[in-house]
Amino acid sequence: MQFRQIKEPIEIIKMAITSQAGAYLHVDELIEVAKLLGLNSSEDISTVQEAIAREAAVAGDLQLAFDLCLVLAKKGHGHVWDLCAAIARGPALENIDIGSRKHLLGFALSHCDEESIGELLHAWKDLDMQGQCETLSILTGTSPSSVSDQGSSITSPPAHGIEETINLKDYSGLVGGASCGDREVCFSNIKNTLSMVTKNCHVDGGTDLESFLWENGKLLSFATFQLPWLLELSKKADNGKKFSSLIPGKHYVSIRTQAVVTILSWLAKNDFAPRDDVIASLAKSIIEPPVTKEEDIIGCSFLLNLVGAFNGVEIIEEQLRIRGNYQEICSIMNVGMTYSLLHNSGVECKGPAQRRELLRRKFKEKHKPPGSDEMTKIDEVQSTFWREWKFKLEEKKRVAEQSRELEKIIPGVETGRFLSGDLDYIKSAIFSLIESVKFEKKHIIRDVLKLVNAYGLNHAEVLLRYLSSILVSEVWTDDDVKAEISEVKGEIIRFGSETIKIISLVVYPTIDGCNKQRLAFIYGLLSDCYLRLGKSKKSLSTAHRNSPNLSALDAARLYKVFEQECQRVSFIKNLDFKNVAGLDGLNLQSFQNEVFSHVNEFSLEALAKMVQALASIYADSPPEGLIVWQDVYKHYTLSLLTTLESRVRTECDDQNAERFQEFMSQLEKTYDFCRTYIRLLSPSDSLDIMKRYFTVIIPLHSFREIIPDNSTWQDCIIVLLNFWLKLTEEMQEIALNESSVGTLRFDPEFLSSCLKAFMRMVMEDSVSPSHAWGTVIGYASSGLTGDFSVEIPIFCRAMLYSGCGFGAISEVFLEAMSICVTTPASTAKNESLDLPQLYVNMLELILRNLVGGSHEHQNLYHLLSSLSKLEGQIEDLQRVRHVVWERMVQFSDNLELPSHVRVHVLEIMQFITGRSIKGFSTELESNLLPWEGWDGLLSTGKKSDLSANQGSSDHTDNSSRFTSTLVALKSSQLASAISPSIEITPDDLFNVETAASCFLKLCEFSSTEPHFGALIGIIEEWEGFFATAKDEVDTKEATETGNDWNNDDWDEGWESFQEVEALEKEKPENSNQVHPLHVCWMEIFKKLVSLSRFKDVLRLIDRSLSKSYGTLLDEDDARSLSHTVLEKDSFIALKMVLLLPYEAIQLQCLDVAEVKLKQGGISEILGRDHEILMLVLSSGVISNIITKPSYGATFSYLCYVVGNFSRQSQEAELPGNRKQGNK
Repeated sequence: MQFRQIKEPIEIIKMAITSQAGAYLHVDELIEVAKLLGLNSSEDISTVQEAIAREAAVAGDLQLAFDLCLVLAKKGHGHVWDLCAAIARGPALENIDIGSRKHLLGFALSHCDEESIGELLHAWKDLDMQGQCETLSILTGTSPSSVSDQGSSITSPPAHGIEETINLKDYSGLVGGASCGDREVCFSNIKNTLSMVTKNCHVDGGTDLESFLWENGKLLSFATFQLPWLLELSKKADNGKKFSSLIPGKHYVSIRTQAVVTILSWLAKNDFAPRDDVIASLAKSIIEPPVTKEEDIIGCSFLLNLVGAFNGVEIIEEQLRIRGNYQEICSIMNVGMTYSLLHNSGVECKGPAQRRELLRRKFKEKHKPPGSDEMTKIDEVQSTFWREWKFKLEEKKRVAEQSRELEKIIPGVETGRFLSGDLDYIKSAIFSLIESVKFEKKHIIRDVLKLVNAYGLNHAEVLLRYLSSILVSEVWTDDDVKAEISEVKGEIIRFGSETIKIISLVVYPTIDGCNKQRLAFIYGLLSDCYLRLGKSKKSLSTAHRNSPNLSALDAARLYKVFEQECQRVSFIKNLDFKNVAGLDGLNLQSFQNEVFSHVNEFSLEALAKMVQALASIYADSPPEGLIVWQDVYKHYTLSLLTTLESRVRTECDDQNAERFQEFMSQLEKTYDFCRTYIRLLSPSDSLDIMKRYFTVIIPLHSFREIIPDNSTWQDCIIVLLNFWLKLTEEMQEIALNESSVGTLRFDPEFLSSCLKAFMRMVMEDSVSPSHAWGTVIGYASSGLTGDFSVEIPIFCRAMLYSGCGFGAISEVFLEAMSICVTTPASTAKNESLDLPQLYVNMLELILRNLVGGSHEHQNLYHLLSSLSKLEGQIEDLQRVRHVVWERMVQFSDNLELPSHVRVHVLEIMQFITGRSIKGFSTELESNLLPWEGWDGLLSTGKKSDLSANQGSSDHTDNSSRFTSTLVALKSSQLASAISPSIEITPDDLFNVETAASCFLKLCEFSSTEPHFGALIGIIEEWEGFFATAKDEVDTKEATETGNDWNNDDWDEGWESFQEVEALEKEKPENSNQVHPLHVCWMEIFKKLVSLSRFKDVLRLIDRSLSKSYGTLLDEDDARSLSHTVLEKDSFIALKMVLLLPYEAIQLQCLDVAEVKLKQGGISEILGRDHEILMLVLSSGVISNIITKPSYGATFSYLCYVVGNFSRQSQEAELPGNRKQGNK
């Protein structure tokens, strides 16, 4: 009820804040309560924060009050100005610096009442002074105490920073605590320091200075510590480097400048008048070079505060002496003139306002030079500087008036010598003047000729020298030259031989060949001179080494052509016409390179016409190496193609279909633009260029295997093929041209038929985009070289290498070959080329490369995989398969080939038929496809009408021969690790006996670990072969036995079928199949045992259990080997026989192990041997161990191993159980 009776919610907040100590600390909670009471506006929240801040200040929590005041100041909450002012002027806090204090004081000044403005402004000035001193302390790394402590018996106050040093309220206590003598010395030092910066140390009101300082502790503190420190900084030469901006309008100031500004600020604040040398020091620090006009103006403004105006004049004169930059000298002169005028005018000003207005007005007119009246006023001021400067100008003017006549023509001439008639000097001066026009455009030809005529110089020599100077000058344009010599051109031409000589020997070698307008003008002058000589029938008496070996009229015509063509190509930037033509004719060494290097879309026509005109000079007998105008068009079209080839490398390398279509669009546009120029060339050149449009995509060969098979790329391929068809149609038109009949080897008609058929299959999805892309890349890389007998196989080979199937290849081939039927010239070649021959030729190329060591595996895979499916014409497919298979059989039988090549081919043939001993490699399975419906072994000979049994026999023999050859080659490769001379032949693998004999011979040469590895690899290769051969024999016998259904007794014995079946099921359990190569395995085990490699023996026997080849050892060999091992380690022997299916031998070894256990007990190693436990359990002898008392020690041992194993398992699971328990 009490809260409800309060009308203003803010009063509730204030009650909450003041009712309990420390309540103000909960700022966020108080604001939330205020919002619940309806105080939601920004102003209401600010009022709440103000109340909290005031309570915090009352409670002595100035840090919180300071933080809230900063927030309220940023919000512009004016009611809190008094608290902001109090905190800003209060004691030091941890996070409050001078900037923050100035911010709070500035806010207080903006919202305070009128009575407080003066006091707050004074406080703000104090803070500003503190900030300046603190900045200087940071920049210099020094402090006021470091200066004041030297030579003083009064110690500096115990302040920890500039702010605390200045804020000392009663420094007089420190001085008062000193002795009387020290106090007098202190005040004497202070007075001396003040006298260095102020005019007088008197205080208004008659108060003694010592008493005044005694009463004002802050003033005394600054005069004792800060002022000497600032004076020291203002005098150091090292502090002259400019670094930052503290003065409005000046971008950079030095430490020295800032120190002086701080001193002046302190003097002004305490109503002390500064000395002139302090003001002069500030001005000097501002206007010292390098300096700008604005800085000079600022420095002058400070100089206007000097009591003695002539002190400012001395400073300006000093600057004029030390400055070397012209702009800076002009700037200080203008400032000096303005300074004098201001001082002269400032006498009439009655107050600071008028003085300020006069200063503003004069500097606003700083660019206006002083008039005569103002100069008179300056004289009245009697400034020594300005009087001397005026005298210098007047003297210079008198000198200029004496020589102005000649200076207009020859600047800097020695008038006395010139007027005295010194001809050598006159000639030298005029020639120097002529030389000067090379660098400065001066229209002085009339004045020069006047001097020539006046002083009797050689008219022709001077005129031609002037002509050569302006011709070689870069400042004279061609229009300027023409205008300059327009009045004397007739004279120049009349000089004839002299003009030709000066141009040929002086002017022409100097002219840049790229300045074609100037060269054209020179060629024109030469043509006119030769023409005049020819008409006058004068001899070329002044012939030079570069003159053409022609008559005058022929030379005139030659230079006229040069002039016209030079003007024609003058717009081509950087074309050096001197590399095209010289004074003696065409420059054949660089003519072609210069023309070709500047051919582009804009210069093409001009250059072609230029070449045509220049080549016409040698119409009768053109020199070797001279290009014709068609070569210009050819080079241009080829350069565009080169650019496109570079672009396709850089822009189309990320398999982006959109970029490729953009490229194709640009390619077609380029071709359409160039086709007119291509038609102008010879038929052979035209076809060569059009072939380049086919091959421009070759850099994109990397797309071949990663291009996606989608409709977007299908469209791209179709666009490309359409462009190729367009090219072939153009090529057919060129080939049918009368001038090209019988001269071109390439016939585009067959290519067109291939492309049409191929594009149709791409559109019908018979050929995927990736295969289509591989085809066009492959054909572009190797095609376009001959007639149909070459091009059709190349195109089909490209299809094959890209992965296309037989159906697509045969369709393209047959459709292209159908064109040959209607072409008589190709009938003979057509008869020798069909599909089988096409495939055989491609296979031959691949096999040759394979033997040569190149990586042609992928192409071989593509060729064979293309025949994998039953597609196209089945009869044609079977014919092609047959000839390919026969060629590969012949290739694999070639004993001269490297064994690894034969092995690879035989493995491929195995894969094609689906027959393998040990399975196929990953490479074959991922890159090759087997042939559907194909039995290659039956195709090694011609089909006949033999009986089924005879055919089966042949098949078995061929299969065995084929497989034994492959196994023999692989075995030879493995045996090379034992001895490179060892070679295993198929005869060595005729049967098990021959194989065992061969293997025993290999064992004789084996003695090292790599040898044993090779032996194991060989026997593993053989076991698959003999196991497969045995299965084929068993299958054959079963087939022969089971096929006797024609016998009338086929149904007898049916009743006993179930009994026979049961017996057959029991047979594998009672009989153990022995490995066909058990003799070989026994030999390997003997060698391993002799080397004590028991683990390898166990590993090999264990690995054989997963195979179906049988037990590696028969019972006799197992017994013999176990006796040998028992002598070395009975438990190893036990493990070995437990892996074999011979119970009697197992029990013998178990008896030996029982004895060992009884004698030696269970060792630590045996206790951890879990292998014995697993083998005992898996072999079945556990029943004998359990039931027979004679195996008591063995039974105890097994129990121990089981217990040990259980304990280890429990210990392994214990950490996991603990973690689950903790969860």
